[in-house]
Amino acid sequence: MKFALAFTLLLLFSNQIFGQINNNKYDYFLRKIQIAGSSDSKIVVNKNNGDTTFQAYYNSRDVVNNTQQEFTKTYKGTPFFKNGWHKGEISTQSGKDMEFLMAFNMQKNELYIVEDVKKDAVTIKPEAFTILGHHFSKFENAYYEVVHISKNTLLKEYSCVLHSSNTEKTGYDASGEYEGEFVKSSKYFILKDESLVQLPRGKNFFNLFGDKKLLVEQYAKANNINLKTENGLVSTFKYYDSLENPQ
Repeated sequence: MKFALAFTLLLLFSNQIFGQINNNKYDYFLRKIQIAGSSDSKIVVNKNNGDTTFQAYYNSRDVVNNTQQEFTKTYKGTPFFKNGWHKGEISTQSGKDMEFLMAFNMQKNELYIVEDVKKDAVTIKPEAFTILGHHFSKFENAYYEVVHISKNTLLKEYSCVLHSSNTEKTGYDASGEYEGEFVKSSKYFILKDESLVQLPRGKNFFNLFGDKKLLVEQYAKANNINLKTENGLVSTFKYYDSLENPQ
């Protein structure tokens, strides 16, 4: 009941939000996603080189010297999917899709929506959402993109790590321009018997297809399928589907 009420309230805001946002400048200060120690943060495009950056603002008091310190640190990239805010949809229990301005934080695996353009974004935890045509669903309390649905459903996990220029272990060199960089990566999984299994690498990949293993392997070889790409994986799974369910 609480869940349904929350989405009803969000629906009341959605039309108002899109009516007010027309300039594509989604650089809201978001206290919920600041880097440790900072009080505010926002997305800014570097005018010199076009880099999308993440700026964290710090405001602290030095009790010993009785001074106030204010400064900004800039990081290359952002922790967000597609580096920013985009229009997306959330599916509700009633089956009605609602549009919002949203951002998916890949570092924290959290979804933010703009409930009121005059306030900070809020964190919500829907079962599924779509952003820029990419559909995400919750599995084992984390969000994965649903890349292909078949006997073995293909899922994509996104992750993001902040490599700081002050951390020797990462080997990151900010070259003085940035304090660090948000580095993104992804892994593929299959949903098998309601459990997530990371996609095997190399020749072991074809073991997924059981008695169709040889046929799928021959298909990939004959068509020069690159299994390191998403298109190659989807093409292979579609071929396997055609073997399982011939028309």
